[in-house]
Amino acid sequence: MKSPGLPAGLFLFVSLLCSCSTYKIPSTAYGPQPDDPHCEIRQKAVRSSIYNYVPRKREQLRPLDIRWLTWCLAGNEDDGIFGEYAGKKPYSTNINFKTYCSWSIFRNPIHNFTFYVIGTAAWKRHYNFSLLSFGGNKKVRAASNAGKREKHDNPFADIGFNDFKPYVGFDPWIFDWYFGWRKDGSFEIKFRADLHKHRKSATTVARACETLNSQLQSAEAPKPSPF
Repeated sequence: MKSPGLPAGLFLFVSLLCSCSTYKIPSTAYGPQPDDPHCEIRQKAVRSSIYNYVPRKREQLRPLDIRWLTWCLAGNEDDGIFGEYAGKKPYSTNINFKTYCSWSIFRNPIHNFTFYVIGTAAWKRHYNFSLLSFGGNKKVRAASNAGKREKHDNPFADIGFNDFKPYVGFDPWIFDWYFGWRKDGSFEIKFRADLHKHRKSATTVARACETLNSQLQSAEAPKPSPF
C-alpha cells in the first residue's frame, strides 16, 4: 500500500522547483532610466546573477516559490541588494558578492523581514502616537500626535506606538537606543554611539570655548584711561 504522503510530497517538491524556474517579472524590468547618471552601475546590478536567487521585488514571486525565503531574509525591496538605489548615488561602484554581503547581510540584515513581514512599511498611511516624550521643541509632551511633529523636532526620549505597535527611543548626547516599530512602520533594535552627533557636539564645545576665551581676553585687556 502506497503512502498518501509520498505523492503529495513529490508533487509539492516538483511544484517548488518549477515555480523557481522563472520570475513573473524579470529582474531587468527594474533597471534604471536611460538618463540616470548612474545608469551603468545600476544596470550592472540588476543583471547580476545573485538576483536569480534573491528577488528584487516580492511582486516577482509566485505563491510556491521557495525564493520567498531569500527575499525575506537576504533581500532589500527598497534599495536593492547592492544598495544601488540607497541614495542619489549607489552604495558602491563594485557590483559583486562582497558588496552584496556588506550591504544586505552586515549593514542592513533581514531588511525585508523587518520592513514588510513583521513591519508595516508597505502601509500607505501610518499612525504615530506618542504616549510620553521629553525634549525637542517642548520639554515634556503627553499623548501627542508624533506624526505632526516638525522635521527637526526630535525628543531625546520617546515612548509610544507606531501603527499600533510599541516603540521606545532614547538618544541623549551621543548615544542612540531604539527598540520597536518606527514611524515608517519598520522594526528596529539599535544601540550605538552616534559619531555624527559626537563630532557636532565636539564642534559646539570648541566654538563655545573659543567664544569664552575671546570674552576673557577682552575683559583682561587694559582699558584706555579717560584722562
